[in-house]
Amino acid sequence: MQLLFSESEGRERAPIGGLPDGVIAVTVPVRRDGQGHVPRNRRGQLNIEVVDLIAEGATNAFEPPPTLDSRELIFALEAGRRSWATIVDYFGPSKAQAVAIALVRSGGVILRCAVDDVLDLAQPLSWRRSHSWSLMHIDILHDLRARPDPDALRWELVKLMAVIPQLDAERALLESIAHGSPLRVPPGSATSAGAWSVYEHALRAAIVWFPHQASGADRFTANDLAGRAFLNSKAWTPEREAAFANLIGLSFDQAVDKADTDLRLRGPLRWSLGSVAADASVAVPWISLPARGLRAAGDVECRAVGVLLVENADTFEKVCKVPGVPDEWLCVWGEGYSSDGMVHLLRDLDLPVAAWGDLDAHGIQIIDVLEAKLGRAVFPLGMDVHLWQKTPHRKNQQPKSVEKDKKLAAKLASIGPHALRSLAAEIAKYGGSCEQQPIQEQVLPQLPRLLQDVLGGVVRV
Repeated sequence: MQLLFSESEGRERAPIGGLPDGVIAVTVPVRRDGQGHVPRNRRGQLNIEVVDLIAEGATNAFEPPPTLDSRELIFALEAGRRSWATIVDYFGPSKAQAVAIALVRSGGVILRCAVDDVLDLAQPLSWRRSHSWSLMHIDILHDLRARPDPDALRWELVKLMAVIPQLDAERALLESIAHGSPLRVPPGSATSAGAWSVYEHALRAAIVWFPHQASGADRFTANDLAGRAFLNSKAWTPEREAAFANLIGLSFDQAVDKADTDLRLRGPLRWSLGSVAADASVAVPWISLPARGLRAAGDVECRAVGVLLVENADTFEKVCKVPGVPDEWLCVWGEGYSSDGMVHLLRDLDLPVAAWGDLDAHGIQIIDVLEAKLGRAVFPLGMDVHLWQKTPHRKNQQPKSVEKDKKLAAKLASIGPHALRSLAAEIAKYGGSCEQQPIQEQVLPQLPRLLQDVLGGVVRV
């Protein structure tokens, strides 16, 4: 079972005896200065009084123990946290521990337990619903509690989709379901949903969204679309968003306006939300994922050797098409100064970061600010003095802006990133600014080599 990026701070495998098969114990972090730390005594040794039990190895998004009936499964899903006394009251003293361990093995809960003086597992204290089940619990509870007539509901959706040609393939899948079958997501659905409720919400949103989009009207907000499609403006969940985006073939931030900051990515990163997955390695030309959602929900798997930030949107799209680059590097549109969500992602990934920015004072400062936020070096490329000297600069720059840029460049020439100080000194002396577009043809063919040079210059501890 994987922990969230934001959950993994301060955790490591704990050497505890008496563990049941199929589970492992991890340390419970202590909080200092807003960060999680592994609990240690003054001699630096592990100081373990409680542990969390999680599944050993990967688990499916939602595969509950077969021994639990619907009523017991509702109890496990309803509350984010349960005390051990409440669990024993519900299941009984003879059954509670076996149920809890079964739920841990299936990835449904994280079981907190005490540890005795000889580092053996002691009594359970509480359980917490896992993030994977938390993503799906609203929809699963809906399916467990509300049992509409399956054939009537499928027929209703088929009729609604009949006038939406973009949903013909999905409609055909629903029509092929045998009469009397339970509500299940049809195999091959473009939504990639696992729960019926996720699937149904994605369909209903698409049924409203496609005609609105074709009309040329202003883009829906996320809340407006939810209000019309679900009759509940707050009904979006991360999994429903991902399923809807898969169905319409467009990232959620491109389809609707929403509050979370989205990151445009291309490269070997996969984000799994329950049974729905977003894969940045196969997206064309890129995929957009919510910055907060990446940390707060789902599992992130990244096989990249490094991260390449590109300041300009047009250049970013061209970088995504350079053969070999997005196979090894996670390419990210920087969109100017890095958002907090992007900084958190870069910290969590803990990979070498290269950056390609505009050849001007602000392009240098963007990297300087990012280095300060990350607390480590960022490797600039395509930003050397030679390119700046031989490339045409922006025309019609205001004199006041030029003077401000020269002052900023002079400051960065002394305290900015070491690799960019010579460029900053030239800008401070002569002024001028050069965007990425004029130098694309010179840098893009060299990009694989430049990135390999970055890896060669990284000092690994």
